[in-house]
Amino acid sequence: MRIDSFRAFGVGKSLYRACTATAWLLFGLVASPLQAQDAGDAPVMFVLDGSNSMWGQIDGVAKISIAKDVMSGLIRDWDEQVPVGLIVYGHRRSGDCNDIELVAKPGAIDRQHLLDRVQSISPRGKTPITKSLIAAKSALNAGKGNSAVVLVSDGLETCDGDPCSLAFSYNLINPGFDVHVIGFDVDQAESQALQCIADKSGGRFFRANNAQELQAALQQTVAVATGAPVTPPPVTPAAPPAEPEPSLFLYARLCDDCDRLAAGDVTWQVQSQEGASLYQGLGVLYPGSASLAPGRYPVTARYQSGVLVNQGELVIGDDGQQLGSVNLNGGAAVMSAYASDDRSLAAEPIHYRFYPIRDGKAAAQPLTESAFSGAQVWLPAGRYKVVASHKQIKSDTEIEVIAGQTVQHAFDMRVGYVQPAAVLTEGGEPLGGHVDYAIFKTEANANNSYASGIFMVGAQNAQQPLRPGKYFARVTLKYNRNNVSFTRVFPFDVTANQVARPVFDMQAGLLAHTVASESGKRISNIDYVRESDGKRVAYYNQGSTLTVGLPAGRYYLRVLSARETHKSQSFDVPAGQTTSIDVSIP
Repeated sequence: MRIDSFRAFGVGKSLYRACTATAWLLFGLVASPLQAQDAGDAPVMFVLDGSNSMWGQIDGVAKISIAKDVMSGLIRDWDEQVPVGLIVYGHRRSGDCNDIELVAKPGAIDRQHLLDRVQSISPRGKTPITKSLIAAKSALNAGKGNSAVVLVSDGLETCDGDPCSLAFSYNLINPGFDVHVIGFDVDQAESQALQCIADKSGGRFFRANNAQELQAALQQTVAVATGAPVTPPPVTPAAPPAEPEPSLFLYARLCDDCDRLAAGDVTWQVQSQEGASLYQGLGVLYPGSASLAPGRYPVTARYQSGVLVNQGELVIGDDGQQLGSVNLNGGAAVMSAYASDDRSLAAEPIHYRFYPIRDGKAAAQPLTESAFSGAQVWLPAGRYKVVASHKQIKSDTEIEVIAGQTVQHAFDMRVGYVQPAAVLTEGGEPLGGHVDYAIFKTEANANNSYASGIFMVGAQNAQQPLRPGKYFARVTLKYNRNNVSFTRVFPFDVTANQVARPVFDMQAGLLAHTVASESGKRISNIDYVRESDGKRVAYYNQGSTLTVGLPAGRYYLRVLSARETHKSQSFDVPAGQTTSIDVSIP
């Protein structure tokens, strides 16, 4: 009975396929690594080392800097037909073996998102390779088709895991789940340990000692992971080796009344009563992997995510098989979002984070497990604050996860966009990077120089997501990014699923001036004074030759030099035009 249920996981001729796959791939490294001829829909998940050791240097350059550059180039050239995901470990917290971030689930590539996240990595933590592979398997939903993990690491597991044993278990359960490993600047011992992960999973191992070798290794690995199947040379295949029969299955369930979960979907850590580690891996044990005598054992079981983890007691009966099952006390959450008034249009991409609620208060930090729309996320039972994010747009709600059940929630994420432009005068050319924008919900805040809004610094052809509604833009003209500036406030509206393109008329002109001292004295300050009321509109103290933007009107310059003040003749600055003047002072 147990053997039949295990074969339902797809072991079949797995050992034979795993052994022959590596040999066949030696003939297949001929297609362009980033343009696979027949990639199909097999996803690739990158697992990138962000641990503290990545600050080590190669030829005076930090390994993390090299890895960022090489990964960024790979992302820019990625074949859009191949689903891709990214996990980074050890980059957010020091000493935390659970610091594993699912940056992107496998799917259509979002190049800018991946590039931004890769460039933001700052190594600081440990090296939880085993847990990262568990997270990768969960994200890939391995067991339902072929998929590949590409692990880039510069060292050994530092979180008491056994990634080589885990890779062996994964290969038996799902031979289509391959782990390809790149050892980056590793010694011989580290190289052997990392190669074991690749060998046991049916994947490939590459060693890279510098930027060029890392780039070549990644390209070759991607070629292996995404290339079309290659027909092997016509040889008589050897008889497949005898498959080992499982000796023990470990079972868990989501609730007291729930059915047992498939043994191959749960990862276990089994200890002796004295705390010694006896086994770590999937719930399918083989002769030689571990021997559990009749008795009781403290265990930690993990299902489908990095956070649905529970401790319990494993009971082995006199027949050497498990009695009962361990209750994980967890359920699933499926989040989605809509972007239209009738809820018919899905909002994508939306990122969801989960904050446990204890004693009526949400935790300050979210769980390490996050999700995208439609993804099933497995969580411990309890209440959570869920924050949905689309760029700067956020919405939140509270949900309750019930053991053995799935909770669903749809967020209102109706979003529009604003792409502002400003001109000196109506009909003029857009000022582009000469203008900054700050966006506010009220006119009072827009006119308050101390109020903080949504800033678009030097925006040019940029789109800012906003909730539908009425807004006010504080527009600052800083011509050539100098410190001579002035602002105007304009209203505009945003409609869901549309891009508002307001053009703001600054009613301004340009003044190109040169101020010189006949005696060669230093000019310390220039005031731009409006003639009608004698008020200073702006000032400049970093030179005497400049082009500035000013509100249309009549002005004179007040020049401070050697503690003496000099006044220029008056001049006009017409809207949309450039006025040139030369001022000479004694």
